[in-house]
Amino acid sequence: MAKPFEKRVFFEDEMRAGNRTALKRRWTPQKHRPITPVKIGYDFVYLYAALNPYDGELIALLLPNMTNECFKCFMDFFEQCTRDKYGRDPVLIIADGATNHQEKLIEVPYIRLEKLPRACPELNPAERFFEELRTELSNRVLHTIEQVEELLCEILQKYYEKPELISSLTLFPYIRH
Repeated sequence: MAKPFEKRVFFEDEMRAGNRTALKRRWTPQKHRPITPVKIGYDFVYLYAALNPYDGELIALLLPNMTNECFKCFMDFFEQCTRDKYGRDPVLIIADGATNHQEKLIEVPYIRLEKLPRACPELNPAERFFEELRTELSNRVLHTIEQVEELLCEILQKYYEKPELISSLTLFPYIRH
C-alpha cells in the first residue's frame, strides 16, 4: 500500500536575484589580487522554486516580488504542473514560515502545505539549491533585470535537463529516511 504522499513531496522557497554584483571568492595565482567589475543595482526579481528531492523535479517561476498575489500565482502554476504529472493524487509542499506562505491561497484539496520549524533554513533543501544558483550568478555584472532573468533561465535549464543534479544536492539523509 502506497503512502499518501510517497515521492510527491516538494520543498518550496524564494530567492531574490538582481543586478547587484555578488562577489564571491575566486582562485587566482599566488600574490595576485583579482579584479572584478562591480555593479550596484537595485532591480530585483524573485525566483519561486519547488523541488522534489526524490526525482529532481523542479518547478520554477520568476515573479516581481514576494507578496500573497505572487505566491498564489506560483501555487496556481505549481498545481497545473503537478496535475499534469500526478493527476489528482495528493501532493505535499513544504515551505518556511514566510508570511505569504498561506494555505488559504491554495485552492485545490489535493495539495497540502506544511511549514518547516521557525528559524531552521538548513532543513529546507531549496536553500542548498539556491546556494548553487548564487554561486553561478556571482562575480558577474548584469546591467538590466532582463539580463538577470535570462541568466537565471540559462542556469535553470541545466537543472531541467539533468534532474539528478537536483537530487544529488537536495536529497538530505533526513528526507531519504
